Amino acid sequence: MTTTYKELVKGATLTGTAGSLYTAPTATSASIQAASANNPTAGALTLNVYKVPSGRAADGTTRIAAKNIAAGVTAQFPELVNHKLEPGTQIFADGNGCSISISGIEYVKDSA
Repeated sequence: MTTTYKELVKGATLTGTAGSLYTAPTATSASIQAASANNPTAGALTLNVYKVPSGRAADGTTRIAAKNIAAGVTAQFPELVNHKLEPGTQIFADGNGCSISISGIEYVKDSA
């Protein structure tokens, strides 16, 4: 098994609709190690993060974090740390105008 530390989501700017930001590749699992978001807008907003298994949707049943972020504030998301993503699982997020970064580890199954 090969282990790679990487930035899973690189400063993605979010919209008001949940969008896919990362998909665990085939034969690869991932683990979230750190996550933060910045609200550069003039008003407070809510940022939602979803862990969506293959074939599912970003909705209330797949949401793993929701946080109100004041204008001009950068917030940490410790509640995302150690979430595991099986191959095909996606990270979605929404939060109109916020930017989000997520770091983690990918575990790639060695071919036999």
